[in-house]
Amino acid sequence: MTPADIVAEELKSRDRDRWLACLYAPEAARPGLMALFALDCELAQLVATTTEPMLGEIRLAWWRERLTELDDGKAPAQPLLEALLAHALPTITGAALARLEDRWLGLIGTEDVPESHIEGGGHLFALAARLLGGDTDHGAALGRAWALGEAMPGPSPAPLRPLRALAMLALRDAGRARANLPREPRGSLARQWILLKAVALGR
Repeated sequence: MTPADIVAEELKSRDRDRWLACLYAPEAARPGLMALFALDCELAQLVATTTEPMLGEIRLAWWRERLTELDDGKAPAQPLLEALLAHALPTITGAALARLEDRWLGLIGTEDVPESHIEGGGHLFALAARLLGGDTDHGAALGRAWALGEAMPGPSPAPLRPLRALAMLALRDAGRARANLPREPRGSLARQWILLKAVALGR
């Protein structure tokens, strides 16, 4: 298996919704998009499994350094970094990827969601929009809506509809949480239908 194949399988197991959304992206953009989302999942897992805040900060700093080094064409024998180097750069830079550390750093040792995490969702989707060849400002707005579980007014252009679909699922999750309903399995038929409608209609 290639690094991109390994990363796709990891994303599929960690977040089937995002993996499915990537399948609606143009074929050329899929490996980079999957690697980008897999990176966000990796950083989330790192924070979720950290029991000592300082250790978590060190582990995030390691990722920041390795991501920054991608701009020099360097990637250790690690499938995710190799996939990012091969399929995300140079459309997006390693330095821009490294900024995703800020999205997760503020969550270490607290259950409160800092503004940096919300803005980081915007940054993540702006990078995704660049890979999709769409408007990065619209992508960032979708990312903030996704991170907050809020509605995004107006339609989304065709290139960004996979991102719109994810924002719609986050809105559904927020509504279910307010109603004290159980969390839905990722990739369920109901969620696939929402993905399909959002990609088809852009809203």
